[in-house]
Amino acid sequence: MTARRVLAAIGWTVLGTIAYFVCQGMFGGYPQVHSALLTALGMIAIALTGGIAWIVDERRTHDDE
Repeated sequence: MTARRVLAAIGWTVLGTIAYFVCQGMFGGYPQVHSALLTALGMIAIALTGGIAWIVDERRTHDDE
């Protein structure tokens, strides 16, 4: 179980780092691979992920109500 948690933490760290790079536009200078489009798609994916997390949290019953 501990190894699984460590691997999950490493995975989330890597995904977070990639999301940071996408937000900063660090992959935007390679037109031969359409990186500007990939950056835009990455930003859309990040926004959708945040929106989904917000909806899931809003639908959850809160204990303080």
